[in-house]
Amino acid sequence: MIKRTFVGALLLMLVVVPLARAAELTREEYVARVEPICKRNTESNERIFAGAKEEVKSGQLKTASTHFSRAVVAFDKAIKQLRAVPIPPADEAKLEKWLGYLEVESQYLGRIGKALAAGQKGTAQTLSVRLNRNSNLANNSVLSFGFDYCRINPSRFS
Repeated sequence: MIKRTFVGALLLMLVVVPLARAAELTREEYVARVEPICKRNTESNERIFAGAKEEVKSGQLKTASTHFSRAVVAFDKAIKQLRAVPIPPADEAKLEKWLGYLEVESQYLGRIGKALAAGQKGTAQTLSVRLNRNSNLANNSVLSFGFDYCRINPSRFS
């Protein structure tokens, strides 16, 4: 009886372990899965931020703030979709760090929107500098992945 249980468990392991490993993504497969998510978000943000820079320059801060509020919603949706993609075990630390930077990015976007809504242009500019610094940290943390759309490029929106 013990021998049969042992053999059964061994056979089960021989079937389950290879299936589990087959479900793990490689870095290339991960990039292929997340790039379309980032592309949709980038294209969405290009539409969302259309005209925002001009509104800030002309002093229409409350109107400009709505661009940031809408961007936060879109960005949070993208982050949720990115988190749903399985992470290659070898890259888990890097990608968790990157996703953390993306979440901070969303927080900065929200804070900039609130500052603009409150008429605090200087505060919004300070937060924008921090946002750009965070973007650089996020990009540097995953430089080896060769992202295109998942690389944060603020110039795409100005």
